[in-house]
Amino acid sequence: KLILLDSLLQEMDRAESHSYHPIGHIKSIFETKNGTLRQSGLSEYARASLTINKTIFTNPDHSLENLSQFSHLWLVWVFHQNQGSAVKAKVSPPRLGGERVGVFSTRSPHRPANIGLTLARLERVQGDTVHMSGVDMVDGTPVLDIKPYIPQYDAPHNRTVSEKDVELSTNADEAAGAEEVIDQTETKVPKWVGDPEENLSVIFSSRAEKDLEKIDISKLKWLKSRTEMRSAVRDVLSSDPRSVYRKTKCSDRMYFTSLDTVHVTAWYDPDIDGMEVLRMKQEM
Repeated sequence: KLILLDSLLQEMDRAESHSYHPIGHIKSIFETKNGTLRQSGLSEYARASLTINKTIFTNPDHSLENLSQFSHLWLVWVFHQNQGSAVKAKVSPPRLGGERVGVFSTRSPHRPANIGLTLARLERVQGDTVHMSGVDMVDGTPVLDIKPYIPQYDAPHNRTVSEKDVELSTNADEAAGAEEVIDQTETKVPKWVGDPEENLSVIFSSRAEKDLEKIDISKLKWLKSRTEMRSAVRDVLSSDPRSVYRKTKCSDRMYFTSLDTVHVTAWYDPDIDGMEVLRMKQEM
């Protein structure tokens, strides 16, 4: 009977599903998945906006009232450009150069529920539209929910033992050291997750510098100057957007991406352990 019950429960798990309607779709500086930052907060120039869908609320602007009182927000969204349905228990994070770890110890887009989570800076709320920076979402990403970031609850904090804790303590050793901070919420991450000091260096060729000077700022959608364009390109390339395959098995060192109507051509130079921007051509 236990075997039959276990089999029935497993069958119910497989059959259970949940469906959601997006509250809107992201408009982003990242036009393609290639070159989109792997994590949020890596570039202040990674800008985006989200307009709440009128099919969700009769007055979508009402749903955003008071949101501007917060500086940051969480976005729950869908990895809609994932290809294939196969999900593996172990994946190879780019920083590990091919070594595999459990999928739930990573932020890989290839997971049982292809849900993404982004912490973005809220720039402003304009009617039914939220304007943000520091995003890691490609243009067209379906967003399922918005939640305000509240540091008191979302950021781990150390707990200091109070006098009341001392009085309630039945252990002499605990009481003796009760005035010390007990770091019960110490945060830790493995080294391979990424250290800013390990970021790639980024240089611009003389031709890329000339290309940059020719960019028509008035045609940019998200960036406000050539200085911001340079910084945005540097932020994207320094975080090493190359896949594990391109790093370890591909002899071609070229890398291409598009950023705010500008097509960027770069290559990995092992002599500087970094990326050199070769061309920057504005799309017409």
